[in-house]
Amino acid sequence: MDEHREVADAVVTLCVHAGIAAADAICIAGLGHFSQGQDHNDAVNLLKSVDGNAARQLAALLHMKTRAGYGFDPVTPEQLKRATRAMDALIERAKA
Repeated sequence: MDEHREVADAVVTLCVHAGIAAADAICIAGLGHFSQGQDHNDAVNLLKSVDGNAARQLAALLHMKTRAGYGFDPVTPEQLKRATRAMDALIERAKA
């Protein structure tokens, strides 16, 4: 459990960044552009116009971003698993 606490927040943060990059690639492939604003909801909405499931995965990752990056409590093993799955789904979709 201590090992989980030491790395879980960092892993989730990396999952979020990888998911954002994959979402940008999906939008570029589908629309020719990606969201460049500060509001993550804009990115989710733009991605939704290309792929609703991918948008849900990105939203899930973004929901974990603040807790992983700035929260006092470490993310849970379940959240870590969810972040990894969401990132993997976005990366697989970006490869398609």
